[in-house]
Amino acid sequence: MNLTPDAAGADVHVALERVDMAFGDRQVFRGLSCAFAAGKVSVILGGSGSGKSTVLRLIGGLVRPQAGHIFVAGEDVTCLSERQLYGVRKKLGMMFQGGALLDSLTIYENLAFPLREHTSLDERAIAAAVHRRLDAVGLTDVDRLLPSQLSGGMLRRAALARAIILDPVIVLCDEPFSGLDPVSVKRIENLLVQINQRLGITIVLVSHHIASTMRMAEHVVLLLQSDDHHPGTTAVAGSPEELRQSSDPRVVAFLTDECDDGDARAADVAAGNT
Repeated sequence: MNLTPDAAGADVHVALERVDMAFGDRQVFRGLSCAFAAGKVSVILGGSGSGKSTVLRLIGGLVRPQAGHIFVAGEDVTCLSERQLYGVRKKLGMMFQGGALLDSLTIYENLAFPLREHTSLDERAIAAAVHRRLDAVGLTDVDRLLPSQLSGGMLRRAALARAIILDPVIVLCDEPFSGLDPVSVKRIENLLVQINQRLGITIVLVSHHIASTMRMAEHVVLLLQSDDHHPGTTAVAGSPEELRQSSDPRVVAFLTDECDDGDARAADVAAGNT
C-alpha cells in the first residue's frame, strides 16, 4: 500500500521528492518521497535509525540532501542560500526533544529571547506576546521559574509555547512524548491538537508513540527501510485507519511490534520501573 500523501484532500505544505541522504558511508534515505498537508497534524513513524528526525532537519534546511528536492511553504529549500533559508525558517517553529530551553534563563526570558532577536517589539508588547503563548499552552505563574524547576510535562508545554512565539505557519516537533508518563503524554497530545485547530498551524511530528499517533494524527508517514524486496526508503502514507487496514506485512509488523513495546513501556511507567 502506498497511499497519497494528501489523503485528507488539503494542499501540500511540505514535500520531499526523491531525496537521497547519507552521512558519510551511512545511507539514510534513497529516493524518499513524502508530503504533509497544510493545516493538518501529520506524524512521522519509523523504526530506530529510519531517519525520522533527519526529515525534520531536512525540512528546516539544517542538513542538505545529496539528491532530490524539499519544498517548504512553496520554496525549494535545496536551492536556497543560507541567507535565503533565513526567510523560510521564519515560517517554522521547532519543538525539540526534551524541550531544549536555555537552562540559565527563566521561562519568561526563554520566550522573550526570540522576540527580542527577531522583532522590533517593545517590552510591553513582548510581555503580552509571552503571556498570550503561555496561556495558550495552559501555563501560569511560571515567568520566574527556571526550566529545571518544571515537571517534564510543563517543560514540554513551555517548549511548545516557545515554538509558536513567532507565529510560525509550520511547527516541527521531535519526539514530544519521549520520557513522559501516560497522563502527561495525553495532555501534550491534546494540547498539540488544540493548537493546530485554534491557530491553523501545520504540525509535523516525529514520534515512536503508536497510541498517540493513532489518536491525534490526521495523516501518518511510516518510514520503512530498504530490504531485498523493496530497494530504497519507502514512505507508506495515509490516515491512521488506512494504516491499520494495510495488508503490507511490513506495516502490520511495525504497528504490532511497536504497540506491544508501547504497552510494555506504559506498564513500566505506571509501575515506577523507569
